[in-house]
Amino acid sequence: MHTQAPEQRVVPSGAESLKFSSRPAGSSNSGGRPLSGGREITAIGILTAFRRRWIPALTLGIPAALLVMALIWEMIPAAYESYALLKIQQFEQVLNFETKERQSEFLTYRDTQKALLKSRGVLTAALRNPEVSECRTLKKVEFPVDWLAREIYIGEEVSPEFLRVSLEGEYPADLALIVNAVKDSYLNEVVYSERNERIERLKQLELSFEEVDKRVRTAQHNIDQLAEKLGSGDPKVAATTQAIIQNQILDLQKDLREINAQIRGEEAARQIMKENGIAPGTLNLDGILGLANPGASSTTGSSPFGMTLQQQLMAVRTRISQFEAQTRNTNHPDLLDLKQQEQQLVKMISGVSGEKSPAGIPLSRIDVLMREREKIQQEIDEQTDRLQDIGQKIVQMEQEQREIEQDIKLRDDLSLQLKQRRVEMHAPERISVAQAAHVPEKREIKKKTQMSFLGGLAVLGSIICGFTLFEWFSHRVGATTDISGEVGLRLVGTIPSPDRGGLLGLGVFAGKVDYDEWNRAVTESMDVVRTFLMRHIDPSRPASILITSASANEGKTTVSCQLAASLARTGKRVALVDCDLRRPSAHEMIGGQVSPGISEYLRGEFTLDQIAQKTAAPGLAFFSAGMVDQSVLQKLSADGGRSIISELKGQFDFVVIDTSPLLFVAEPSIVAQNSDIVLLATRKDYSRVPYVMQARDSLRSLQVPLLGAIMVGADSDFQRQTYGYQQDVMRLS
Repeated sequence: MHTQAPEQRVVPSGAESLKFSSRPAGSSNSGGRPLSGGREITAIGILTAFRRRWIPALTLGIPAALLVMALIWEMIPAAYESYALLKIQQFEQVLNFETKERQSEFLTYRDTQKALLKSRGVLTAALRNPEVSECRTLKKVEFPVDWLAREIYIGEEVSPEFLRVSLEGEYPADLALIVNAVKDSYLNEVVYSERNERIERLKQLELSFEEVDKRVRTAQHNIDQLAEKLGSGDPKVAATTQAIIQNQILDLQKDLREINAQIRGEEAARQIMKENGIAPGTLNLDGILGLANPGASSTTGSSPFGMTLQQQLMAVRTRISQFEAQTRNTNHPDLLDLKQQEQQLVKMISGVSGEKSPAGIPLSRIDVLMREREKIQQEIDEQTDRLQDIGQKIVQMEQEQREIEQDIKLRDDLSLQLKQRRVEMHAPERISVAQAAHVPEKREIKKKTQMSFLGGLAVLGSIICGFTLFEWFSHRVGATTDISGEVGLRLVGTIPSPDRGGLLGLGVFAGKVDYDEWNRAVTESMDVVRTFLMRHIDPSRPASILITSASANEGKTTVSCQLAASLARTGKRVALVDCDLRRPSAHEMIGGQVSPGISEYLRGEFTLDQIAQKTAAPGLAFFSAGMVDQSVLQKLSADGGRSIISELKGQFDFVVIDTSPLLFVAEPSIVAQNSDIVLLATRKDYSRVPYVMQARDSLRSLQVPLLGAIMVGADSDFQRQTYGYQQDVMRLS
């Protein structure tokens, strides 16, 4: 047999030589948990959990799903179904003009119509039909409106532009009657009502147009009256007339100043005559005029006053000519005033030449001037009042024109809208009936099939999710990194498992398992573990190695037997002790007897030499568990197995102890305190991380020399991993 000599190294003697850390190199997380403080949910983690439980999940889920499908199929009857189709246009139907009503979003509009179809107003109107309310389907229903709102279905399965109004039941004729009643009620209460609302809005628009048009006509009439009074509707012409009147006033004021000057001259002449003792009554008019205006001609035509009146007459006639050239209205008030002034001036000129008082007494010049001054002042006042009146009318006309401009614009806009709406009133409705409801001839099983399939699928999915989530929350060891990462233990070695492999570990394309190849792979793996152990023990002293696990079925017995055989291959004397007294199984793997064993030795019935069993491996002795009773457990608890371990170490180089699961019974913790090295066995996809961490903490609290952990089943595809190297070994041998 090929043996491998242990590597020699200097190890301190005594009990201190076996003190070491079980944490992986570089690890500072004393608790062994991720520093993040929680377990992150990942798709790989969920897929791994499903991979572990897909067989039982499908085994239970498929029959359960089929059973539920059958139950749903039998429990849900296939009913008759009648339906009607309503067509909704993508946009509002228009003939020529687009209105603001067309700007509604299609999906929002469709959803609104679906809600209106099931509204209480529509359903109540449909039930007003005696044939509908007295049909067999609704006759025994206590609240028909609520029942109809709950049972009638509105959908768009055919197309987004089609609404399907359907109802299921046992009476085909009733179904068609009810669906058509709901459809007609919807058209009358909603679709045609919207058209009536548009008609009402059109009437309101017409009333607004009439009101604005009335305001425009009234304002236009006022403007026409002002224009008639001003002689023109154009403000510029009125402004020209205003300027003419202002010029007339200026001329009259000038004449008034001249007359006032003449009056002052006459008064001065009279004062001189009075001072000279001449009585004013003894002189005639010409004498007075001569005194007032020495050197003037005695003729009327040559007197200064006469010349002044003639100048005024010429000025008035000139203005009359200008005014007649600008306007064709011969009855214009300004023109009539000018002609009246012309006549007065003619009379005044005639009075200066020989005008007498009513008594036949000639008037003096100062009297004539005084009368003329009064006339001119009166004319100035009249023209001033007229000028103010024209100014007020111009302002009023401009204000009326500004106001009428806004109303005219508003009237034009309303008129355009009226024309457009009157045209669009003849446009087709956006919603129309594509198909009326008909009496169904056969029962509809589509819904029944869908519900059965969905029910079965829901059960299958629930079971798969349940198994997957249960496996996820179990938090099992899934990779070697979980040992060093989450658990916080050094990974001493791994042992392959023959039960899985292939694609994703599902056994697909795995092929036939070669157990000889698997045995060779296990041997190589345990030799690696043995080499690691030899670096942590004193080769000159015997050592006891205890193998335990957190729970059952994690491979501790396999690790114990394989490790003992590996140590025996080095030429050492090895004792394999089965201390799993409650459920011993090492004798089955070794091929030995369960009794007599350790139990009989502790009871004093046999010696160690008598219970030692030979094995096929040279140098390996096996000590079975024997038939345990309460006295054996008490004796083992009394000294913690110290006596038997010491006696075995006196006869063997290595004592490999297979114990019970650590978290279930107390014996492993007791025996571990008297062992030199403790190894924790874990199994991939089986061991739960919280339990392994609990076992780790329990051993550390006892200050037990925990070296690390060994994972069973870490490399499922062992044939691919070791095949090439094994062929090389076979050629060399």
